[in-house]
This record gives sequence, C-alpha cells and structure tokens, in this order.
Amino acid sequence: MSAHSAYSYVSTKNKIIEDMKQSSRLSIVSLQKNVAGFIASYAINEYDKLIFNKMEQRDNFAIIVEDYNMGKVLGEKSYISGKIRDTNGNIIEYDSKNNKQNKLLETCCYSDKDDIIALSGDKLGTIRIYISNASLNKELNEIIISTLINTIALSLSLIILLLTTIRFFILKPLSDIISVISRRDDSGIPIDLIPPHGSTEILALSNTMNSMICSIRDARVTLTEQHNALKAHEDQLKTLSMATEQSPASILICNPENIIEYANPQFEKTSGFTAQEVMGHSIEQLFQLSELDQNQVSALNTALASGEKWMGEMTPITKEGDSYSIRTSASSISSEDGAISHNIYVAEDITQLKLNEEILRNSQKMDAVGQLTGGIAHDFNNLLGIIMGNLELLKMAIGDQPKAVERIDKALAGTQRGAQLTRKLLNFSHQGHQGQVLTQINPFIESLQELIAKSVTAVIQVETHLADNLWPIKVEPGDLEDAILNLSLNARDAMPQGGLLVIETANKHLDAEYAKLNPSAQEGDFVMISVSDTGTGISKELRKKIFDPFFSTKEVGKGTGLGLAMVYGFVQRSSGHIQLYSEEGSGSSFHIYLPRAVGEREEKQHPEEKSGLPRGNETILVVDDEEAISDTAKGYLQLLGYKTLTANNGKEALEALSTTKGIDLIFSDVVMPGLDGFELSFAALKQQPTVKVLLTSGFTSKRMEFVNGERKIYHQLSKNLLGKPYNLNELALAVRRTLDKQT
Repeated sequence: MSAHSAYSYVSTKNKIIEDMKQSSRLSIVSLQKNVAGFIASYAINEYDKLIFNKMEQRDNFAIIVEDYNMGKVLGEKSYISGKIRDTNGNIIEYDSKNNKQNKLLETCCYSDKDDIIALSGDKLGTIRIYISNASLNKELNEIIISTLINTIALSLSLIILLLTTIRFFILKPLSDIISVISRRDDSGIPIDLIPPHGSTEILALSNTMNSMICSIRDARVTLTEQHNALKAHEDQLKTLSMATEQSPASILICNPENIIEYANPQFEKTSGFTAQEVMGHSIEQLFQLSELDQNQVSALNTALASGEKWMGEMTPITKEGDSYSIRTSASSISSEDGAISHNIYVAEDITQLKLNEEILRNSQKMDAVGQLTGGIAHDFNNLLGIIMGNLELLKMAIGDQPKAVERIDKALAGTQRGAQLTRKLLNFSHQGHQGQVLTQINPFIESLQELIAKSVTAVIQVETHLADNLWPIKVEPGDLEDAILNLSLNARDAMPQGGLLVIETANKHLDAEYAKLNPSAQEGDFVMISVSDTGTGISKELRKKIFDPFFSTKEVGKGTGLGLAMVYGFVQRSSGHIQLYSEEGSGSSFHIYLPRAVGEREEKQHPEEKSGLPRGNETILVVDDEEAISDTAKGYLQLLGYKTLTANNGKEALEALSTTKGIDLIFSDVVMPGLDGFELSFAALKQQPTVKVLLTSGFTSKRMEFVNGERKIYHQLSKNLLGKPYNLNELALAVRRTLDKQT
C-alpha cells in the first residue's frame, strides 16, 4: 500500500470513529444535563430508564456508564447500552474488574473514556465508549468499496470518453493513413495521397507523409533513370571485361609509372608468365627479361610519353626461354581531365603467321629455283646433246685408235652423268613429267627392298612394315623409286656406326585441323610412306633448309644437294605432302603423303564420319610444347566426352599430376624441351603407378621400339605409340585401348 493510500485509510477510519463518538456524546450530554437536575428529587428511576433508552442499541457499539450516582441509588454498578462482540462475533459480557476481559476488549475494540460532570461541576460518573474493530473495519470496507466502485465507474467513464475521443480524432485518421499507405504499386510506393482530415497534428502528419510520397516518387524516377544508365554502363563494362579476358591478343595495362596492374589470360598463355608474377612489377623488367631491342623500347616509351600510339613487331622470350613473334600496339589512356591514367599494351602472337610466311617464301623460292633450274637444265641438256652427238661421231671416225676411243668413252660417261643430273633438275622443276600410273605401294617397296639393303652398309638393319589393305595411288614410278632410294641413302649416311632403317606404309586421313597447322598440306585421304632412321638427326636450324636445291650437310664431293630437293619436287608434283620429324642425336623420320587414287565407283569414307567411335568421361592430361597441336588434341578429346587438362612440357605435367586428383591418362608428345615423353612417362609412373600413358610422335613406333628396347616400360610405350599426324578416329581408338588395358 502506498503512503497516500495508507493516509486515506487512516483518515477515513478516524472519521468513522469520530462520527460514532459524536453520536454517543449527544446521549452523554443529555444524560449530564438531566442527571444533574434530578439528583435531589430521587425521582430518577423512570427518568434514568428514559435516558438510557435513547442511547444507541446496536451490536459492536456500546456505551458503558460507570460509577454514576444514580447507580448508587439503584444499586447498579454500571449500565450498558449496546453489545460488544469479539472478532469471532461472540458477545463479551462487561466486567470492569475482569482484567482478562479488559485485555480482550482492548484487543477487539476501540475504546474511549470520558467523565460525566454535573452543572455544578461535580463528577457524576464515568462513561466509556467501545467500538468493535470488526464493525469499524466493516463500515470502513463498505466506504472503501463504495468509493472504489464510484472511482471505477468514474474511471470507466473517463476511459470510454478517452477511447471515443481517440477513435474519432486519432485512430480513424490514422487508419485512413494506413489504408492509403497499404495500397502500393510494384515498387512499394503508395498509389494515392492521404486525404487531409483529422486534428491539426494528424493533418500535419498527413501533409508530411504526402510530401514524402511525392519525394519518393520523384526519387524513384531519378533512380530508375540512374539504374538504367548504370545497368547499360555495367553491361558495357561486362562486355569490355569479357572481350579483354577472352581476347586472342595479349593485353597488359600499366599505370603512368608503367607498373603492370592487369594481364589477361592470353598473355599468360603466350608468355608463360602468370598474371601474379608480373603484376606489381615494371614493364621495363619484362622487356629486359624478354631481351627486347632497347631501341624499340626507347621509341615505344617516347611515343607513350607524348601521348602518341606506337606499333611494331617484337621478338620476346617466354618464361621457358623460347622466342616468339608478336605485333604490338601501345597507347595511353587519358582521364576526363586529360591526364594520362594508364598505358595499354596489346600484342598479337604472329609466330605461326611468321612461320607460314616463311613456308610461303620457301615455296616461292623453290618455285623460282625450279624455274631457274629448269631453264638452265634445258639449255644444259641441249649442250649435252650436242657434246654427246659429236663424241659419238668422233668415236666412229677414229675407231682404229684405241687410246683415243678410251678417252672418248670417258667423256661420254661424263656426259651420261651430266644427263642424269639434268634429268633430276628437270624433275625438280616439274619439266621432266613422264606420266603417272596407278600403283600399289606395298609390292613396289618389296621390289626395292633388296636394292635398298645392298645400298646401305651391313651394320644397318633394314625393316619394312607394310599395312594391309593399302589404298592405291597414282605416281610416276621412277620418281617414287628415286625418292625412296634418296631417303634411304640419306639415312645410311646419318648412321655411320650402324642403326635401324625402317620403311613403313599406312592409310592416313589428314583432317582440316592438320591442314590448318601445315599450310602445304590438304585435307583428304592419303597413303603414307615413312622412312625412319636412328641416326644423328637434323638440327632445328637445318630443318628449314634441307629441301633447298644444292643444300647439303655432307662433305664436298659427297653429294649434289639435289636429293631431298628432288624428293620435295616429286611430292609436290604428285599433289602430296612431306613432313619431317627429327631430334638432333636421335634420328629422323620422313613422312611422304601421296593422295589416294579413288575410282569412279569407289567412295571415300573418312574415319571421322564413321559412327560408333569409342568415347569416355575420364580425365586426360595433354602434354605438348606446340600449342596448336595441343589445342587440336584437346578439341578431339573433348568431342569424345573426355575431361582435359594441358601442359606445355614435362615439368608442368608432373606438377599437374601432383596437384590434380583424378588424372587417368597422360597423352604426351615424345620430342619436347627438358623432359622428353619417355622421361616424363617414367617419372609419372614412379609418382603415380596407376596412371596410364599414351605417347605420340612423328617417329614411327618400330623405330622407337628399336631405340628404347633396352627398357621394358619404354619398349611397351614405343610399341603403343600413336604416330603423327593422327585423326579423330585414330586418337579415339588409341586412347580407349590404353585406358581399358590392365596395368
């Protein structure tokens, strides 16, 4: 109970007691007056009763008169008007001398005592008032309940009045506001404005919210326009980013201090450096690592500093140390204030273009040399005819002079050798055409086998591996014989200490991918004649010149330099293609591709067009240092359903094998810088014995078996080797055969 509530309770209780005392005091005053007036008359009995009858007669409230004079007359000690009850409702008989009863009265009742004084001032007696606490509390509770009820009724009235006021002056306007706000469009903005009604405060709120709605609508229009502009800008940036990321050209972006801030994936692919390796470094460091011409670099920097564009060709070096050719353009990027914010370098890899240009130049050179050679040979042939004719006539004229005839015979023998040389020159220049005939290659080579064996030394082992069901071709038999003999004799000269000479035949389909990589080749069906040796091999520099007329690596007097030139001329006249695979110190392999002769009723069936190629979903690591060949193999394998990874050399392949789980097959070239295919295979199988390995090479499998036959694993790899070039069908069969073979 709070202090205020306690005070109210006590004051109410005191007021009730005071009212009761006042009521009883009226009787006491009347008694005092009357008793004082009639004491002397002794006629007090009836009057005494009359006085007491006027006093309160109720329970829980008693007036007790003690020691009054009339009591002495009447013989009564005291007179009680009313009844006193304890807290349990039992009536207490009053006895002034009973202490126990007095204590009970004090516990259960409120008491007050006063004297009765006569008009004369004499004490007539004592009067005591008892009020039961239960009665007092009952009346007090009745007053409290009555007050509480009145208070509750008043509070309810006030609440109802307040709720009514809130409803009509606050809630309804707020409900209208909520209703308007709840009706929104797709973007969440209210469709209507709030109607102006309600109290001043509600009206102010409505106006404020209407202003907010209008502002939001205006902001939405602005944001929509900005969003559309930003979306268009983002799309443009996304397109630009995709173009940069997927660009076939290498792109570097540097800050004004030429510190590299961006390198695209093509740069990584072309140079071998990762973006992380070059970003944060000066492009000058990259120029130095690439050993670029400092005059070029100086001219480039001068142009950029003056805000001009620079273009030129460069020959940088890859991370692995290989040189390649690029066509570079460099320019500055200016910000809105005109200051240079970045420099951009765009480099197109033109290595293959340069190679094709070199092939074209060589072809044009060969044609020019052929024209020149043909003209010289034609005139020389005429001169030889004159010399030979005159020598024959001279021989007949001096037939009786043996010594003179002997000299003439030697001169005629020299002219015969000159005639043979002239015939080779004419064949090389396409002017010695004798006519092509339908030829079966296998019987033709078998007929030459004895001649070839006699032409090479005894320490050279000669083997032939001729494919079954070989297609026929149309060639000049004499030229074909000369070509095979020339290649065999060159192989003999490359193996002075002995070795293996292998002649093989096979049906081959050269596809569009191969033709793209080898501009001198055409797509179609061909019969391949391969002449391989285990000799000294040919260096990379000399491979570019071996088909040039009069070029020879032999000692002076041991060759005319026309052997391979004649082979090249024969292949070109036959609409064929010749390819050399060689590794210095490990031998050479010449592949001659002569077009298949198709009869009128015979239809070509390309292996790619056959259905039912074996497929798979294994993971294959393709390893080749020539990117174009690697991309072709990757495309073939993905077409067959395989997952592919690529590596440029043996070191990268071993790193990929150790960091990538689930590699099922390594498909690797044999001839590579650093680790070759066999060394890679040996290391890979040692690192992960369950991995399968399939090697590919321009060298034939028989030649590889001979070279690596001393090691069982290398012998097996050589035996299963896939020869280059291979088409989709050959690759599909070789890969599936290797994967399905038990380890």
